[in-house]
Amino acid sequence: MLWGTLVGCLFASLFLFGSAYLIWYKKDLTFIAGYDEKFKGDKDRLARAYGIFCLASGILTVLLPFALEFIGSYAGALFGIWITVGVVVLAFYSQSLNKGS
Repeated sequence: MLWGTLVGCLFASLFLFGSAYLIWYKKDLTFIAGYDEKFKGDKDRLARAYGIFCLASGILTVLLPFALEFIGSYAGALFGIWITVGVVVLAFYSQSLNKGS
């Protein structure tokens, strides 16, 4: 296993864990890319959704180097699919929260 991959993934996961803490627990929504203060929807639900996504992505980022070592490149493809689908779902979810009010 390459140590650079492990260290890089650990730093990225620490960033994601910190973002999850700030968004979900502290409700600092300015860390969400594209967030507008004119958001009329439920900000607690928005913070919870983005915080859970950051937390899950951080956990998967920690596991990524080990999965690449033992499973192979399929793990990287699944990781990329998870991130892509998650971002799309979050975009639609945040729009539905904004229109729901």
